[in-house]
Amino acid sequence: MADLRSIDELRRACADVVANAPADSVYVKWGNDLREFLAEVRAADLQTRATEAFHRRIWLENPVATARQDQIPVDAAVADPEFRIWLAERSVERLPDAPESRAEALDMLFDELKSRICQYTNKTPLFKIYRVLAGFFPSNFTALSSIQKAQQLHQLMFGNRGEGRPSSHADILRRLSDAIGPPDDGVSALVERMRLPWLLLNRNVEQLSDVESGSPVDVFGGESLLPLPAASRKKGLTSVSGGHKALLDILKFCRYGATREDLTSYIKTVNPGLKENSISTQINGIARELNCLDLVGNRVVLTDQGRAFLESGDPDELMAWLVTGILGVDHVLVILRDEKRCPTQELARRIQKVNPGWKSTRTPSVIISRLRQFDMLNPDENKVLSLTDAGKKWAQRIHWRPEVLAPQPVTPDNVVTPPVVPEPVAVQLVEFADIRLEVSKNGHFPEPVIRKLHYGLWANERRHFAVLTGLSGSGKTLLARSYGKAIGGESGGSKRHLLTVPVQPAWYDPSALLGYINPLQEKSYIRTPFLEFLIAASDAPERPFTAVLDEMNLSRPEQYLAPILSAMETGEPLTLHREGESFGDIPSEIRYPSNLAIIGTVNMDETTHGISDKVLDRAFTIEFWDIDLDAYPHWRTRDLSNEHEDEVRMLLADLMTSLRPARLHFGWRLVDDVLDYADRVMADGGATNLATILDDVVYAKALPKLRGEDSPRFREALKKSADVLDRHRLENCVRKVKELSEDLESTGSARFWR
Repeated sequence: MADLRSIDELRRACADVVANAPADSVYVKWGNDLREFLAEVRAADLQTRATEAFHRRIWLENPVATARQDQIPVDAAVADPEFRIWLAERSVERLPDAPESRAEALDMLFDELKSRICQYTNKTPLFKIYRVLAGFFPSNFTALSSIQKAQQLHQLMFGNRGEGRPSSHADILRRLSDAIGPPDDGVSALVERMRLPWLLLNRNVEQLSDVESGSPVDVFGGESLLPLPAASRKKGLTSVSGGHKALLDILKFCRYGATREDLTSYIKTVNPGLKENSISTQINGIARELNCLDLVGNRVVLTDQGRAFLESGDPDELMAWLVTGILGVDHVLVILRDEKRCPTQELARRIQKVNPGWKSTRTPSVIISRLRQFDMLNPDENKVLSLTDAGKKWAQRIHWRPEVLAPQPVTPDNVVTPPVVPEPVAVQLVEFADIRLEVSKNGHFPEPVIRKLHYGLWANERRHFAVLTGLSGSGKTLLARSYGKAIGGESGGSKRHLLTVPVQPAWYDPSALLGYINPLQEKSYIRTPFLEFLIAASDAPERPFTAVLDEMNLSRPEQYLAPILSAMETGEPLTLHREGESFGDIPSEIRYPSNLAIIGTVNMDETTHGISDKVLDRAFTIEFWDIDLDAYPHWRTRDLSNEHEDEVRMLLADLMTSLRPARLHFGWRLVDDVLDYADRVMADGGATNLATILDDVVYAKALPKLRGEDSPRFREALKKSADVLDRHRLENCVRKVKELSEDLESTGSARFWR
C-alpha cells in the first residue's frame, strides 16, 4: 500500500484511485447529487439561506454524506427563525485568506454552531454539523464527515490523527494541493476534490491497525459494517453503575487524562457502595469492551471513539463497535428485527446460547440493559422488548447471519491436551529510513547506532531485548524513547505504545513489574503500569510496543525480569496468579507479546549491579563511550556570544580528551548543563568573568565523577585534566584535582567525596 506521508507516493496514489474510482450507479449518483446541491447552496442569497425550506435541505437532505443522516433530530433548530438567520449570516461571512487563519476561523464557527444546536437537542449532531459546514464552505472540507474517518486519513497522511475538527480537513486538503495542485475552478472539480480523500481512505484503510473491525468506509463517508468472527469478539459487556449518564460522567472526568487511582477515587465518591475490584472491572470494561478509554501505564485517557461519544452523547458513536465486535449484540438486534417482539427473559435465554461459556443469563442481561440505555430497545409494560427507530436502523445494517461460538470439546480426565499455540501475527514495522528520520529529530545519533538497535531488536522472532550501556548523559534513554516513538507511530501524539519504567533499587522479585494479589484486601490485584502495558501489547499483536527500563541495573534484572526472560525465550504464557481464570479482572496468564520490544539502559558505578549472563544471553548490547563533541546539536542556540561559546567548547573538548583514556569523560547532558549555567549567569549579570563561571559549574558537574584506584591511566587523567583546568584559569578546579592526585599518591585511591 502507498505511504501517504510521502508527497511522491501520495501523488501516485491520487492518480491511481481517480483512475480506478467506482463506476457503479450509486457512486455516480452521489457525484451528481453533490454537484447539484453545492450549486444550489452557492446560488442561494442571504434571504433564501434563512428560510426553513433551505435549512431542511442543508440539514436533512445534504448529500455530502448520507449515512446515519437522521439519527439525531434537529427539527426544533430548523423551525427557529432566530437560529436560521444567525447561521445564514455566518455562512456568507468572508473567511480569512491565510490558510491557518481560515482553519482557525472554521474551528471557531464549528464550536459556536455546536454550542447553539445543543440548545435544541440533548445530543450533539456532529455528523450533521460537518455536512452543513461542508455545504457552506466546500473548498475547506472533505466528504469524510465522520470524525473518525477524517482522523484515520490524517493518520495515514501525517502520522498522527489530528484534532478531529475542521482544521483536520484543512490539513488534508492542503496536503493534496501540495501533491497534485489546487483544484480547478467550478463545482465539478470541487466535488471531485471533496471525494478524493474518501477514495484514498477506502483504498488504504486496511493499513490502520486500530480499525479492529476492519470496517471500510462506504461511498457516503459512513461505515459499511464488517463483523469480527465470533471467536475474535469481546465476550460480553460490563455493566456501568449509573448507566448512560454515569458513563458520560466518567469520560468527562478523563477528558484531559487522569491516573487510574484518581479515576477510582472519583467513581468511589459518586458511588460509595462499589468495591474497588468492581470499579476496576468497570474501568477495564469501558476501555476494552466499549473502546472509550485507553489504559496507558497508570494513565487513563480517552480514545478517539470515547472523545466522539463524549462530545455528542450519541450512542451511535459506539454502535458500530458494539454490533461488529461484542458477542451477542447483533443477535439481539436481528431477533427483534425478524420477530418484532420478544419478552426480556426469553431474549436473555436465547442470547445465552450464543456462548457455551455463559453459564447464566447475567451477561446477556447486561447486553440487553446496555442496548436499552442506548435507546435501541423499548420495553412495554409487560417487559416485552421491541426495537426503537434507532434500533431498527442499526438492525437493517446487519447484512450477515450472526455467529455462535462452538461448544468446547470435552476431554477425558486422563487425556492431556497440548496447549493451542496461536498463529504468529506479523508485527507491522515502519521502514528503517522513516525510523532513522524520526529518531534524528530528537538528537544526533549516528545511523549505524540506530541500525544496530533496530535490527538487533527484531532479528529474533520473539526475543526483542536490547541493553544500552556506557557513559552517563550520552543519550541512551533519549535514543530508546525516540526509537519507541518512531516504531509506534506516535510522533507528536499519544504515547500509548511506549512506556518508560524507572527501575527502583528495591526490586527483588517480579511483582514490581507484574503486580501481585493484595494480601490485605479480598479479591484485589495490585496492578502496575508495566502489567497494563503487557496486556495492551498482547491485545494488539500487530502493533509494536516498546518498554524502556531506565537504569535497569539499579536492581538485579535477572530477579525482577525472571518470568519475562523465561517467556521471551520459550514462548510460554506469562503466569500472573493461580486464583482461577480471572482474579480482580486480571487473567491467570497472558500470551507473551512477541510484538514487545524491551530496551534497558545501564550505567556502571558503585550504586548499580553487574548484568548476569542470563540477561546478556537474551539481549543485544550496544555500548556508548565515544562522544563526538562536534556533533552536539545545540551549539549556537543560546544567548552566549560566539566568543564565549567557543571558549566553553574549547575547555570541554580539552577536558574530554584528558579524561577519555580513563573512561571518566562526559556526555551531552553535562555539556547542556555547563552551557545552560553559563548562559543564565551571563544573562543575569551574575559574573562578568567567564572563567569564574566555568570554574563553578565544572567543579559542581564534572569533578564529582572523578574517582578511581591507582593505575597509570587514572594518574595520567588527573595530571592532564589539571593542566587543562589551569590553562583555562579554573583555579578552584585545579586545586581540587591536585588534592585528588595527593590522595591517590598517599592512599592508592581518590574520589571527590571523601
